[in-house]
Amino acid sequence: MSQDRELVAKILDSIAILVSLDKKRIVTHKSENLHPSEVQLLLFLDHVQATNITAIAEKMGLTKGAISQTLTRLEKKGIIRKKSFPEKKNELEVKFTESGVELLTQLNKSKKSIEGKYQRYIQTLSEKEKQAISNFLDKMVSIASNS
Repeated sequence: MSQDRELVAKILDSIAILVSLDKKRIVTHKSENLHPSEVQLLLFLDHVQATNITAIAEKMGLTKGAISQTLTRLEKKGIIRKKSFPEKKNELEVKFTESGVELLTQLNKSKKSIEGKYQRYIQTLSEKEKQAISNFLDKMVSIASNS
């Protein structure tokens, strides 16, 4: 029983460390500091290329207001240009500026480096270990989502 509590404590501590590291990670691009929320939205838009603010907010687990504010900050920093459509209140077109494309290249390079490190580790595991990790992560997300 004591070992179970210690493992739960280790899991929660590890999550706290990862969240803390993510929150502290500020990306600087052309003298502009980008916060994790801005970086996450940029990567999301690059990957999904969604145009509906409500859909973006739902998929990212944020409010429409948070998405709108983040897009406005990114536009002021010269990373994106946005165009709204009066007839479609929640729709907008987001285009990456030249600076934004450079930033995405930098971010994707960093992401690939981290992915490579995890990939090399995962390759050392048995199929059973991989499945256990996958199941564990699914369960953690489920528990956190229902809390």
